[in-house]
Amino acid sequence: MSRRFAFIQAADLVDYSLMMAQDESAAIDLVHELRDKLFEPIVAKHEGEVLKRMGDGWIVAYPNAASTVLAALEVQSGLAEHPNTRLRMGIHMGDIVKDETDLYGTGINIACRLQTEAPPGGVLISADVYNQLSEKQCAGFSDAGSFKLKNIPRPIQCFQWRPDKLTVSSRSNEVPTIGVERLVAAPPDEETKAAAEDLHEQILYGLSRRTGIKVRDMSIGTTGRTTYNLRGRFRRSGNRARVNLSLVLLDDAATVWADVFEDEATDLFAFTDEVAGEVDAKLRLFVNSLDNNRIGEIPDENLSVSELRTRAAGLFYECTIPDLERCVSVMDRARRLSPRDGMSQCMWAIGVLQRYKVRFEAVEGETLDELSRALDLAVELLPQSDFAFFARCMFRSLTERDPTKVMSDAKACYNLSPNYPQAHIGLGYAYTLAQEYQKAAAAIRKGTELRNDPFWTYRRLQMAVAEYCGADYEEAVSTLREMIDLKPSVRGFRKLLILSLWQLGHHDEARKEKALAAQLEDGENFFVQEPILPDTHLWLREALAPGSGDVLRFVE
Repeated sequence: MSRRFAFIQAADLVDYSLMMAQDESAAIDLVHELRDKLFEPIVAKHEGEVLKRMGDGWIVAYPNAASTVLAALEVQSGLAEHPNTRLRMGIHMGDIVKDETDLYGTGINIACRLQTEAPPGGVLISADVYNQLSEKQCAGFSDAGSFKLKNIPRPIQCFQWRPDKLTVSSRSNEVPTIGVERLVAAPPDEETKAAAEDLHEQILYGLSRRTGIKVRDMSIGTTGRTTYNLRGRFRRSGNRARVNLSLVLLDDAATVWADVFEDEATDLFAFTDEVAGEVDAKLRLFVNSLDNNRIGEIPDENLSVSELRTRAAGLFYECTIPDLERCVSVMDRARRLSPRDGMSQCMWAIGVLQRYKVRFEAVEGETLDELSRALDLAVELLPQSDFAFFARCMFRSLTERDPTKVMSDAKACYNLSPNYPQAHIGLGYAYTLAQEYQKAAAAIRKGTELRNDPFWTYRRLQMAVAEYCGADYEEAVSTLREMIDLKPSVRGFRKLLILSLWQLGHHDEARKEKALAAQLEDGENFFVQEPILPDTHLWLREALAPGSGDVLRFVE
C-alpha cells in the first residue's frame, strides 16, 4: 500500500448512459477518440498521471495546482466547439492511498463529488485549490458558493469556470450575496440591544441554510462586495415591539423586499423567535427565485445540477402549465446528470405530481413506482430536508391516502421547520384524510399566511375544500370569495363556491354564480389542482375537474 499527496482531477462524460442506450458502438468510439486525441495527451503534457479509467471518466493526479487547473481548462476549451461532447470536472487535493485493487482518500471523494456538481463543459474547484493559484491563473473563475457534499461533514467553498463559448451572459458569474447588517436598537438599552442581536444571529443562520446565495455578517466589519443588504430597526415600547426590515439592491439602492413585524413582547426573546421564523419563511420565497436571474440566458445543457434546480424553481414559481412541463424536463436532465442527488429527485417528483393534479388524473403503473422510489431516496439522502418530507407527504396523500403515513411525513417536516408553510399544508392534508376538518382548515390557514406566496390561491383551495367537507359552508364561501377577488378568471374556484352557496340554501345566488362560471374557460388551470379528499367526498374530484361543466348536477 502506498500513500502520496497530489492535486486530484475527476472527470466524466455527460449523458454517457444515454449515448450508450442510443448507439453503443458510437458512444464507445467517442470515448476512445476523446481519450486518445485530447484528454490523455493533455494530461501527459501537464505531468498528470491517470490513476483510474472508468469507461466514461477518469481520476488523474497532478504534482501542483497550476498543472491540474491548466490541464482542465485546456481540455474543456478544446471541447467547447464540439457539438455533442461535454465533460464535467472537479478538482481538489489530498492524500491518495493506493493498494493492489483500488484508490482511497478523502481528496478523491471530494474531487468526485465536485465533478458531479460541475456544469457540463466547466470546471469546479475547491477553495483549497483556488488559494494555491496565482492571480492570473484565477482569472475566469467565479465564486460558486458553498456545496454540502454527501458524507463530507462541512460545506466546501467552490469556484467555477466555463469556456467563454458556453457563457452567454455576464450575470452568469455572479452568485448573489446578501449582507446582514446589525439591527438598530431603540431604545439602546442592554435588553433591547441583546434582543436585536439575537434576531440578527437567527436571521443569519436562516439565510445560511439556503442554497444559491452567499451570506455575510456585516456587523463584524466583513469586507467584500455584496449584492443585497438586509437592514432594519428593532423598536420596543412598553410591552410591544416592532421590527422593520428591508432588503436593498446595492447597485441602485432599490428596495426589493420589506416587511414589518409587530406584536406583544412581554417575553422579548419569545418575540424574536417568532419574528425570526416569519422572516425565514418570507425570505425563503425570495431567495428560492433570486439565483435564477444569474443563469437566465444559459442553455439547459450547459447548466450544472444545482443550476438546473435553480432554473426549475424559477419555472415553478411562474405558475403556468407550460412552465410546469418545462420544470419537469429540466429536472429530468438533473436526475440524469446526478441520479443520487436527492433534491433533484424531490423536485422532479413534485413537478410530476403537479402535472397529474392539474389533469385530475390518478398516478398509476410505472410512474407510481418511479415516484415512490424517487421520494424514498430523497428522504434517505436528505433526512434534514423539510421539502423532501413535504414532497413525500403530498405523494402519499394522493396515492396511498393513509392519514397515519401522511401525518408521519407532515410531522417530520414540521419538526424540522415549524415556520415552513408547507409543513402546515402537509398537516392539513393529514387532517383532511382523517376527517378532522376544523384542524385541517386551521393548519392550511397557518400555511397560507404569506400573501406574497405565488401559490397562495392554489393552496387556499385545499382550505376551502376542508371547510366544505366539514359543512362549514359560510367559511368556505368567505375563503372562495377572497380567492376569486384575486383570480376572477379561474372557473374551478367558482365551482366550489356554487356548491357551497347551494348547501347554504342560497339557490338564486348559486345560479347567478353558475351563469358567471359558464362564461369562463373550463380547461386545465395551474391553480385548480386535484385536492386531497376524504372517502366521504371523493365525488368532489369529478365536480372540480376540468370539463365537469354544471356542478349543480352533483347536488340537485
